[in-house]
Amino acid sequence: MLVTAITPQKRDETRYNIFIDGEYAFALPMQDILYFKLKEGQEAAEETIDFIRKNLIYIKAQDTALHFIGYKMRTVQEIRRKLAEKEFAEETIEEVIAFLEKYGYADDREYCRKYIREKLRMKPKSGYALKIELRQRGISSRIIDEVMGETEMDEAGDAFRWLEKKSRGQWPPENEKKKKQLYDFLLRKGYSYDIIGEAFQQMDEAYGGED
Repeated sequence: MLVTAITPQKRDETRYNIFIDGEYAFALPMQDILYFKLKEGQEAAEETIDFIRKNLIYIKAQDTALHFIGYKMRTVQEIRRKLAEKEFAEETIEEVIAFLEKYGYADDREYCRKYIREKLRMKPKSGYALKIELRQRGISSRIIDEVMGETEMDEAGDAFRWLEKKSRGQWPPENEKKKKQLYDFLLRKGYSYDIIGEAFQQMDEAYGGED
């Protein structure tokens, strides 16, 4: 196996990218490069490269991922992006992802459940807004739809509570401009026209709005 290039990393100048047969293979600190006698333009034993990949690079990538998820739950895409930023090879990244998923360290479905529960508890949002946020985090539409389908949501009730908060007890709105502002606010939150209409009706019933 020919070592075709050894170049310093842009993100970490203490580590060097190793290219084998013209393709990026992994990154090592200089002490490891010297220890394994890797030299640009020279052949390296296949056993040596395999040992480095399985016993040095993979373990470092695994440790990086475990540290990344150690203080906050992450989606598979977020983990994959983090490892790519650290310039691990795609093959190594996929091996680490497989390990994390196998042992439950990475679970997009469970991430979805926890994310939705927390958002609904702390700061209610529409189902549409939640779907957008989860898609931005790399969750597949299939998983999102499945989890949303098993989640009890009261969008009209949440929109009603937003109206209570924004109107500050002054209901009905003093004029059409104020009413439109409240309506547009709920639209920006991702609520549908039907849900907004239902929330306005609930406000009328609760606070004596005009028929």
